[in-house]
Formats: sequence, C-alpha cells, structure tokens
Amino acid sequence: MHRDARHVQLGSREPRLIRFLIDENLSPALVKTAAAHGYAAFHVAHRGWTSESDPQVLQHVVDEDLTLVTNNWVDFRPMVARLEVHPGIVVILPNVRRERQMELFDAALSAINKHDPPLDMINTVLQVDADGTVVMFPLPPL
Repeated sequence: MHRDARHVQLGSREPRLIRFLIDENLSPALVKTAAAHGYAAFHVAHRGWTSESDPQVLQHVVDEDLTLVTNNWVDFRPMVARLEVHPGIVVILPNVRRERQMELFDAALSAINKHDPPLDMINTVLQVDADGTVVMFPLPPL
C-alpha cells in the first residue's frame, strides 16, 4: 500500500485521510492551499455553517472527523481541552491578510507532511506563529 503524509495507518484500521475545516474568520482561499498539498478542505461558508456558534462548529468537526483550522484559539482551546478525543486543530495565531494566512497554513501543512512517522493530527494542535514557526503539542496533554 502506498503511504504518504496524507494517509496514516492507525493500528489495524484503514489509513486516516486528514480533511480540514476552515473557520469563518479565515479566508476560503485556504481550501486551495490544502488542495495544493493534496488535502481536502472545506470552508464553513461552503458547508452553510457560517452563523453557527463555536460549540456547534466544534461538534461538526468531531462528528465529521475534520481537522479545524482557526485563528480563534481563545474560544476553541477550552472547548477542545475538555474533549477526550478530537481530530486535531491548526491554529494560525495572528490576524493577518489572506495572502499571509495562506503562507502560514502552508507552513503548517509542510510540518504535517515532514513529520515522521506521518502525523494523523488526532489530539494534536499545530500552532503557527506570525513568523511561520510551527509548534506541535498534544491537547489534552498526555
């Protein structure tokens, strides 16, 4: 079986395909950034979830096994920390223009692709700082 960074073997189960949900405060253009790396991504506006509350968005993320991409970490962190299992979060910390969002998300995707063994994002947070530094940590903590 061909394995790359987008498909991760979890025990004896089938490979997990990482799919992203882009939060409403980020540009829909991030969908194209994900596609350039071979990932599926959806913007909340494309799913009709724009007016939904953060807890509702998080429930969609969990129910549909989507890794959330957000810059609203202040609101999402306490909710995610209470979950026993979640499909992962990418946090773009600064509030920046679309082009910079795309560059910072690209840095996060590159970090996922370079991780050895391949990263599945389960219970993982990737935080991308303004300078493009990517920090990875588990949440909830191990």
